[in-house]
Amino acid sequence: MDDNVMMNNSLLVNREKRIKKRADISRLVNDCMGDQVYVNEMFSLLKENMKEFYNATAVFLKAKDRFSISRAAHKIKNGLELIQACSLLDYVDMIQNECQHVDTIKNIEKLIADSKTEYNCVVQELEEQIAMLDAK
Repeated sequence: MDDNVMMNNSLLVNREKRIKKRADISRLVNDCMGDQVYVNEMFSLLKENMKEFYNATAVFLKAKDRFSISRAAHKIKNGLELIQACSLLDYVDMIQNECQHVDTIKNIEKLIADSKTEYNCVVQELEEQIAMLDAK
């Protein structure tokens, strides 16, 4: 088989794996220099920040405070980038975009609710990845 064909097939397989993943801790593990205790601490901190985000946005939604929702969304972006949670980052971007418009509270509520569902899936996937690290 031609080397170019093999390389293209390999790239496609890797791309499909990345697309199927909701999050990936490899960057976090690299940044933590493989220290599993530190990885677990960072994961706990991420979950705490997300819980704080959802609690804060519930209050801000009641007050219809779009500016504070956008600011809260911005605060969680770095953590989501660290775990390469692209789907959640997309939700955060959409939330921030909706916050720039008047009369979009219902849209923001729906996006936040949908992001909670996605967040639960991301946490489950990350827990599986961490368990695999701990097993090594």
